[in-house]
Amino acid sequence: MGIDNPSAVIIGLLFIIVLFLFIRNSKNNDFIKELKEINVGHQRSYEKLLHQKKSSEVRLGKIGENLAPFTEHWPWDANDFRFLGSPIDGIQFTEDCIYIVEIKTGKSRLSILQKRCKQLVKEGKVKFVTFRIGENNATLKID
Repeated sequence: MGIDNPSAVIIGLLFIIVLFLFIRNSKNNDFIKELKEINVGHQRSYEKLLHQKKSSEVRLGKIGENLAPFTEHWPWDANDFRFLGSPIDGIQFTEDCIYIVEIKTGKSRLSILQKRCKQLVKEGKVKFVTFRIGENNATLKID
């Protein structure tokens, strides 16, 4: 029993190999698609958790800012602290000094605007002003 047409056999074998690779590749493509969809789902879950974590940190920071003057660690009389909110948390008044206070929690850092306020204080560019409102006008006096 001989092979009548060896080139037909080779072509047939090549066809079977190509068909096998095509089917295998199609399954791989479906598998890769599935993996990509799973990855996208995990990425969304990760981003959602990251957002929740950052949001919790911000909320915790705000709570810390509001409670700090009333903790045992606060070095001054909490009754003499005035909240501002932004860009600086508040001002602490004492008999011999006025402190501009920025309260931070965790690893939070000064914002660009807060750094600029700090620099202005360091440069002595802080003024006391009196804004007086009268019946017919208003005046601003910078001391």
